[in-house]
Amino acid sequence: MYPTFKNKKMKINTDYFWFRLFKTPDIGPKTLTAVAKILETENLNPEKLPCNHNDLSEQFPKLAKILTGKIREEDREKVAAAYEQLKERGIGIIYPGHPDFPPQLLEISPILFTKGQQKRLTSDSVTIVGARDVSDKGIRITRNLAGELVGNGINIVSGYAEGVDAEAHLGALAAGGTTTLVLSDGIKQLRQKSAFKKFNWDRDILTVSQFDPDTKRHLWYALARNQLVCALSKAVVVIESGPEWDAHGKMSGTFYTAKMALDMNLPLFVLNPNCLDNPPKGNADLIALGGYCLDSVDGAKEIVESISARGSTCLPKSDENEIIRAEPS
Repeated sequence: MYPTFKNKKMKINTDYFWFRLFKTPDIGPKTLTAVAKILETENLNPEKLPCNHNDLSEQFPKLAKILTGKIREEDREKVAAAYEQLKERGIGIIYPGHPDFPPQLLEISPILFTKGQQKRLTSDSVTIVGARDVSDKGIRITRNLAGELVGNGINIVSGYAEGVDAEAHLGALAAGGTTTLVLSDGIKQLRQKSAFKKFNWDRDILTVSQFDPDTKRHLWYALARNQLVCALSKAVVVIESGPEWDAHGKMSGTFYTAKMALDMNLPLFVLNPNCLDNPPKGNADLIALGGYCLDSVDGAKEIVESISARGSTCLPKSDENEIIRAEPS
């Protein structure tokens, strides 16, 4: 049946089709991925699919088999109202087949919610991450590096956390570039931090979330977010990282992100720890694991040259490691 919007019947569009599936309790990323593959293989347009279950089963049995018993009619009004609210707030929905959907995200995060310029999702991007409690010298290096990268046409991606994340975003914006904020909660939870308010959010800042728009922040979501941060980029840069595990048995989120980059076969650049007054142990450990030792002066040039040399060959893997007792930075 068609969804109802303010008591008016509206034809199901592709945005709503994917949102309805996303909001269905028994449908997760694996099912969404399976649906996307069927639609692509059989060249199906969601807007042309029959709304009647019997017709769907007869015409498209593979799709019907996946969806049978999952979509509940009693949820229709609630989902339709949530969808309409997103549209009223200017929140976009990115899904497989959308012109701005990065194909490498299919098995990582098949649905994204966005605010801002969606085309940034397919820009040449570099992720910059690091500790929340970053040193003054680390801040200067982060901002300079972000500024130099945007000067080479690179979009800067990070997690919008305090410390290195925020400094990377601000460094890109101050240099007249663009940046992508990847949230660890729902996009409706987004709040503009004071240092960001002077910039043009509609033009230069893309905000992305893989979670339900109403989701509150949770530790595990920060870890899942870090995988998306990597997947949106062609290289990952670590400015300052603590050791993999601290004295309390908690894992560094920065270290986790760096290891994720290595697992995804992405170039990992780690700031030379000797560039900092108190060399971070995590930096030295990550270099030992295979990260490139990054010079604080010519770092941007090294990163850009690496991306150019690799072209589009670095495709993320879909495996996600289970990490317990981890910290988001």
